[in-house]
Amino acid sequence: MIFDAHMLARYFVLGTQDVRDEAKFFEVLTAALQSGITLFQYREKGPGALIGTDKLRVAQKVRALTHQYHVPLVIDDDITLAHAVQADGVHFGQGDGAPEKNIQQAGALFVGVSVSTPQEYARIADLSGIDHIGIGPVYLTHSKADAKPAIGTAGLQAIAEMSRWPSVAIGGITLENLAAVLNTDVAGAAVISMISQSDDIAQTLQFWQTLSTKKEP
Repeated sequence: MIFDAHMLARYFVLGTQDVRDEAKFFEVLTAALQSGITLFQYREKGPGALIGTDKLRVAQKVRALTHQYHVPLVIDDDITLAHAVQADGVHFGQGDGAPEKNIQQAGALFVGVSVSTPQEYARIADLSGIDHIGIGPVYLTHSKADAKPAIGTAGLQAIAEMSRWPSVAIGGITLENLAAVLNTDVAGAAVISMISQSDDIAQTLQFWQTLSTKKEP
């Protein structure tokens, strides 16, 4: 699949460790797919995360489900798994191995790279083979135990302005601060808990879609 910046508009990230069990994982993912997410990242990381054959089994079910709803699938920091399930893209942080090697191994997959500071952006600015960057954490987040300091919307805007690739905001994004995030030069936002902990996923995505529509030229 060819990367399109519009995919970044409503980007949902989830792993089984983010919810109480596998059944809840698929319940939340299905509701999100039905309600208008534009990209899904399968991310198993941290305490309780699946590994090995269990991770592969869930990833295969995720691939089938995302195909059913015509939503592109990204795998976090596991290029081998991404190829195994025929995902559309892969995402990795700058601490997840050498970017040049990761890009080469990604092959035809589209590639996203995390950026937290202008210095981190400078390290990858001259590389080819990157399709977009994830900028953050914008706000304090509890979804990642190793999260870097929050950069705020000012930091987000500064990196988005210098980026030669489309960018997506990540980290601590909620319904309350979503409008401020989308008011910067990003193509969209990536969230975990805003959807996974929502009492009404359809309503959350409807609100998000309204803000996304206002942002479009």
